[in-house]
Amino acid sequence: MAFRLKRSDKSLAAALRRIARAQIDGALVAVGRPGENVRGIHEARARCKRLRGLIRLVRPAFATFDTENAAFRDAAKALESLRAGGAGLETLDRLAGAVPEGLDTDALAAIRAVFTAEALPHLATDRVADIATFRATLTDARARIAGWRLTAKGFTPARKGLEKTYAQGRRGLERAQSSSAPEAFHDWRKPVKYHWYHAQILRPIRPRRIDPQRDLAKALGEVLGDHHDLHDMRAHLTEGDFPPWTVAAMQAPVAAEMARIEAEALALGERLFVEEPKALARRWQSWWKGW
Repeated sequence: MAFRLKRSDKSLAAALRRIARAQIDGALVAVGRPGENVRGIHEARARCKRLRGLIRLVRPAFATFDTENAAFRDAAKALESLRAGGAGLETLDRLAGAVPEGLDTDALAAIRAVFTAEALPHLATDRVADIATFRATLTDARARIAGWRLTAKGFTPARKGLEKTYAQGRRGLERAQSSSAPEAFHDWRKPVKYHWYHAQILRPIRPRRIDPQRDLAKALGEVLGDHHDLHDMRAHLTEGDFPPWTVAAMQAPVAAEMARIEAEALALGERLFVEEPKALARRWQSWWKGW
């Protein structure tokens, strides 16, 4: 189920279809594992994100992009409530690990108790209907894969998609540099993640040169994800049913950790998006030709 090109692929379109089938099959297996719902649901949703990254790579030459992108988005959304139950606890644990000396332990315990209570209804939810919706959406999408076609040959679709996503990432960096708003960092994460997927897919054409790019994109996507989780947790603390003293105790540690993450993200972004998009895309196309 490798999420990458293979020399045996007869064309980029053939690779697109092969990779998509493998990701869908893996997602369907993941949600069917008995006793592994939390991990399986996380994996299934991650595969939907990979599928969206896959088709975005060839979007300029993929006429049914909007249809398939919506299908993969909706499939992941069907599992969203099942994933949401433990999200607050995971973020709280990461914060406690990152700022072990700066947290009020009593406030931490009180908030953890509320998050645990909030997660229980999700854990007790009958997942059958949501999983059935997920399975039906992906099964229908899989049946359409045989008809997937690209309107351009060779590396051209990937070159254009790679360039467009990388350019979006550079613009996201510029917005994050000029704005301290959490939304700027959240919006930036999307093209960063897509560029990471594209580097994974295209890695075989020049592994030694693409690996550093892939690793940077992965690291940046992860820290931006942590930043967004903290933003969501802070908003939930403000709006939720938490003792006021616990909310007050968390404000400074959360703000400090978000600021640290922002600085780290900007430093990673300056390294990742140092190149002009057209130049990067042309260079990767030259690697494809040699490969």
